Amino acid sequence: MQTPPLTVDFSCMPRDPVERLVWLSGAKEAFDAQVNAQWQTAYYEARLTGRFAAALGLRLHSRKRALAWTRAENERRGRATHWGDGY
Repeated sequence: MQTPPLTVDFSCMPRDPVERLVWLSGAKEAFDAQVNAQWQTAYYEARLTGRFAAALGLRLHSRKRALAWTRAENERRGRATHWGDGY
């Protein structure tokens, strides 16, 4: 299954270069927030399914960052999971 390309709509971006820089900064913040939420969920689900070591093995993020995301997602879901997995 091929993932469709990510599309960003720049049609409402200001023409003025300084205003465009401000707009791009806000767009990057919004994009980063959405991507970070996906990282958080993915690491959480990997840990929940016993595949956290494999996720860490990809070396996409530090162990500390990945654990912070799993804790944040657990908190978001009401702290329902008590890991006991040694991480």
